[in-house]
Amino acid sequence: MATIIEYYCSAVLSSITNDGHPPLEASGLKLPENLILIEQSLERMEKKCFTTTFS
Repeated sequence: MATIIEYYCSAVLSSITNDGHPPLEASGLKLPENLILIEQSLERMEKKCFTTTFS
């Protein structure tokens, strides 16, 4: 579980800096899209874990 959390933390950090560029530079304009993708992934994981745990 710790590895998964570490992976998501890295994904958020990568999205915020987007290849080392601040979010307000041109490459940073993808920030909202990237964070939405991370959120959707977390929701799928939560649903999968919840279903697996209580099945």
